[in-house]
Amino acid sequence: MPPAVAELVLVRSMERLLSLVTAALVAAPCVPMLAQPSVVSDDRLPRASIELKRNDPPATSTPWQLPKPGDPLYDAKKEEETKHPETHTVHVFERGVFKGYASLTSGPPRDRDAKKMDSQFTPNPKLPPDAVELSASEQPDKSDYFDTRPKLRPANVPDDFIAIRVFHRGKFIGWSWLPKEGVAQLHKPKKT
Repeated sequence: MPPAVAELVLVRSMERLLSLVTAALVAAPCVPMLAQPSVVSDDRLPRASIELKRNDPPATSTPWQLPKPGDPLYDAKKEEETKHPETHTVHVFERGVFKGYASLTSGPPRDRDAKKMDSQFTPNPKLPPDAVELSASEQPDKSDYFDTRPKLRPANVPDDFIAIRVFHRGKFIGWSWLPKEGVAQLHKPKKT
Protein backbone atom coordinates (compact mmCIF):
# COMPACT_ATOMS: atom_id res chain seq x y z
CA MET A 1 0.00 0.00 0.00
CA PRO A 2 1.47 3.39 -0.96
CA PRO A 3 2.38 5.57 2.06
CA ALA A 4 -0.15 8.27 1.10
CA VAL A 5 -2.98 5.71 1.02
CA ALA A 6 -1.83 4.17 4.32
CA GLU A 7 -1.79 7.60 5.98
CA LEU A 8 -5.30 8.37 4.61
CA VAL A 9 -6.59 5.04 6.03
CA LEU A 10 -4.96 5.87 9.37
CA VAL A 11 -6.49 9.37 9.42
CA ARG A 12 -9.96 8.00 8.56
CA SER A 13 -9.60 5.34 11.31
CA MET A 14 -8.70 7.99 13.88
CA GLU A 15 -11.63 10.16 12.76
CA ARG A 16 -14.01 7.22 13.25
CA LEU A 17 -12.46 6.47 16.66
CA LEU A 18 -12.82 10.08 17.78
CA SER A 19 -16.44 10.13 16.53
CA LEU A 20 -17.21 7.02 18.60
CA VAL A 21 -15.50 8.48 21.65
CA THR A 22 -17.38 11.74 21.29
CA ALA A 23 -20.67 9.85 20.94
CA ALA A 24 -19.86 7.78 24.03
CA LEU A 25 -19.06 10.91 26.04
CA VAL A 26 -22.34 12.51 25.01
CA ALA A 27 -24.30 9.32 25.75
CA ALA A 28 -22.87 8.79 29.26
CA PRO A 29 -25.76 10.05 31.42
CA CYS A 30 -24.01 9.48 34.74
CA VAL A 31 -21.23 11.96 33.92
CA PRO A 32 -21.91 15.52 35.03
CA MET A 33 -21.18 17.38 31.82
CA LEU A 34 -19.97 20.55 33.52
CA ALA A 35 -17.28 18.65 35.37
CA GLN A 36 -15.84 17.06 32.24
CA PRO A 37 -13.63 18.96 29.80
CA SER A 38 -14.95 19.28 26.26
CA VAL A 39 -12.98 17.12 23.86
CA VAL A 40 -12.76 18.34 20.29
CA SER A 41 -11.18 17.05 17.13
CA ASP A 42 -11.28 19.13 13.98
CA ASP A 43 -9.30 19.82 10.81
CA ARG A 44 -7.01 22.36 12.53
CA LEU A 45 -5.54 19.71 14.84
CA PRO A 46 -2.74 17.34 13.89
CA ARG A 47 -3.62 13.70 13.28
CA ALA A 48 -4.49 11.73 16.46
CA SER A 49 -5.03 14.89 18.53
CA ILE A 50 -7.74 16.35 20.73
CA GLU A 51 -8.36 19.85 22.09
CA LEU A 52 -9.74 20.13 25.62
CA LYS A 53 -10.83 23.78 25.58
CA ARG A 54 -12.45 24.42 22.21
CA ASN A 55 -14.21 27.63 23.24
CA ASP A 56 -11.09 29.33 24.61
CA PRO A 57 -8.75 31.17 22.25
CA PRO A 58 -5.33 29.60 21.63
CA ALA A 59 -2.69 30.64 24.13
CA THR A 60 0.02 30.86 21.45
CA SER A 61 0.38 32.29 17.95
CA THR A 62 1.35 28.82 16.66
CA PRO A 63 -1.20 26.48 18.22
CA TRP A 64 -1.31 22.68 17.96
CA GLN A 65 2.38 22.07 17.39
CA LEU A 66 3.37 18.45 17.91
CA PRO A 67 6.18 17.75 20.38
CA LYS A 68 9.64 17.03 19.02
CA PRO A 69 12.47 14.93 20.45
CA GLY A 70 14.10 16.95 23.22
CA ASP A 71 10.86 18.73 24.21
CA PRO A 72 10.04 18.21 27.91
CA LEU A 73 6.75 16.36 27.26
CA TYR A 74 7.96 14.34 24.26
CA ASP A 75 7.66 10.57 24.72
CA ALA A 76 8.99 8.48 21.82
CA LYS A 77 6.94 5.40 22.79
CA LYS A 78 3.70 7.38 23.09
CA GLU A 79 4.47 9.21 19.88
CA GLU A 80 4.78 5.87 18.07
CA GLU A 81 1.49 4.71 19.63
CA THR A 82 -0.33 7.72 18.14
CA LYS A 83 0.43 6.29 14.70
CA HIS A 84 -1.58 3.13 15.44
CA PRO A 85 -5.34 3.70 15.93
CA GLU A 86 -5.81 0.44 17.86
CA THR A 87 -3.77 1.87 20.78
CA HIS A 88 -6.22 4.82 21.17
CA THR A 89 -3.29 7.08 22.13
CA VAL A 90 -3.73 10.75 21.17
CA HIS A 91 -1.98 14.08 21.62
CA VAL A 92 -3.76 16.32 24.14
CA PHE A 93 -3.88 20.07 23.61
CA GLU A 94 -5.31 22.74 25.85
CA ARG A 95 -5.84 26.15 24.25
CA GLY A 96 -3.52 24.98 21.44
CA VAL A 97 -0.65 24.06 23.79
CA PHE A 98 0.54 20.44 23.93
CA LYS A 99 -0.18 19.01 27.41
CA GLY A 100 0.77 15.36 26.96
CA TYR A 101 -0.70 12.09 25.74
CA ALA A 102 -3.90 10.29 26.65
CA SER A 103 -5.58 7.01 25.85
CA LEU A 104 -9.14 7.48 24.64
CA THR A 105 -11.68 4.89 25.66
CA SER A 106 -15.43 4.77 25.39
CA GLY A 107 -18.04 4.04 28.00
CA PRO A 108 -18.89 5.51 31.35
CA PRO A 109 -16.10 6.26 33.81
CA ARG A 110 -15.23 3.73 36.49
CA ASP A 111 -16.69 4.23 39.92
CA ARG A 112 -14.36 5.45 42.64
CA ASP A 113 -12.04 2.87 44.17
CA ALA A 114 -13.50 0.61 46.82
CA LYS A 115 -12.05 1.14 50.28
CA LYS A 116 -10.21 -1.85 51.76
CA MET A 117 -11.82 -2.77 55.06
CA ASP A 118 -11.16 -5.51 57.58
CA SER A 119 -14.71 -5.72 58.92
CA GLN A 120 -16.22 -8.63 60.81
CA PHE A 121 -19.49 -10.08 59.52
CA THR A 122 -22.22 -12.14 61.21
CA PRO A 123 -23.43 -15.21 59.30
CA ASN A 124 -27.10 -14.84 58.37
CA PRO A 125 -28.66 -17.40 55.99
CA LYS A 126 -31.97 -15.45 56.01
CA LEU A 127 -30.48 -12.53 54.06
CA PRO A 128 -30.70 -12.44 50.26
CA PRO A 129 -27.58 -13.69 48.41
CA ASP A 130 -26.43 -10.13 47.66
CA ALA A 131 -26.58 -8.95 51.30
CA VAL A 132 -24.43 -9.41 54.42
CA GLU A 133 -24.66 -8.28 58.04
CA LEU A 134 -21.82 -6.44 59.75
CA SER A 135 -21.02 -7.65 63.25
CA ALA A 136 -22.89 -5.67 65.93
CA SER A 137 -19.52 -4.67 67.44
CA GLU A 138 -18.46 -2.85 64.22
CA GLN A 139 -18.70 0.95 63.97
CA PRO A 140 -19.38 1.50 60.23
CA ASP A 141 -18.68 4.78 58.46
CA LYS A 142 -21.26 5.29 55.68
CA SER A 143 -18.68 7.18 53.61
CA ASP A 144 -16.75 3.90 53.22
CA TYR A 145 -19.64 2.43 51.21
CA PHE A 146 -21.27 3.13 47.84
CA ASP A 147 -24.75 4.72 48.13
CA THR A 148 -26.03 2.79 45.12
CA ARG A 149 -25.00 -0.45 43.49
CA PRO A 150 -21.80 0.25 41.52
CA LYS A 151 -22.42 -0.08 37.78
CA LEU A 152 -18.82 -1.03 37.08
CA ARG A 153 -16.21 -2.87 39.11
CA PRO A 154 -13.71 -0.38 40.55
CA ALA A 155 -10.18 -0.89 39.25
CA ASN A 156 -8.89 -2.02 42.66
CA VAL A 157 -11.48 -4.82 43.10
CA PRO A 158 -10.41 -8.38 42.15
CA ASP A 159 -12.50 -10.38 39.65
CA ASP A 160 -13.67 -12.90 42.28
CA PHE A 161 -15.39 -10.18 44.38
CA ILE A 162 -19.10 -9.38 44.04
CA ALA A 163 -21.12 -6.27 44.84
CA ILE A 164 -23.12 -6.78 48.03
CA ARG A 165 -25.49 -4.77 50.20
CA VAL A 166 -24.18 -4.24 53.73
CA PHE A 167 -26.49 -4.06 56.74
CA HIS A 168 -25.63 -3.18 60.34
CA ARG A 169 -28.09 -3.93 63.14
CA GLY A 170 -30.80 -4.37 60.51
CA LYS A 171 -30.21 -1.02 58.73
CA PHE A 172 -28.84 -0.66 55.22
CA ILE A 173 -25.38 0.99 55.29
CA GLY A 174 -24.43 0.85 51.59
CA TRP A 175 -22.83 -1.29 48.89
CA SER A 176 -19.37 -2.83 49.04
CA TRP A 177 -17.38 -5.65 47.47
CA LEU A 178 -16.55 -9.02 49.07
CA PRO A 179 -15.11 -12.30 47.80
CA LYS A 180 -17.91 -14.42 46.31
CA GLU A 181 -16.79 -17.43 48.34
CA GLY A 182 -16.81 -15.43 51.59
CA VAL A 183 -20.35 -14.18 50.93
CA ALA A 184 -21.50 -17.76 50.29
CA GLN A 185 -20.00 -18.81 53.64
CA LEU A 186 -22.00 -16.10 55.42
CA HIS A 187 -25.23 -17.53 53.99
CA LYS A 188 -24.73 -21.17 55.05
CA PRO A 189 -27.10 -22.35 57.78
CA LYS A 190 -25.53 -22.76 61.24
CA LYS A 191 -24.59 -26.35 62.08
CA THR A 192 -26.27 -27.65 65.23
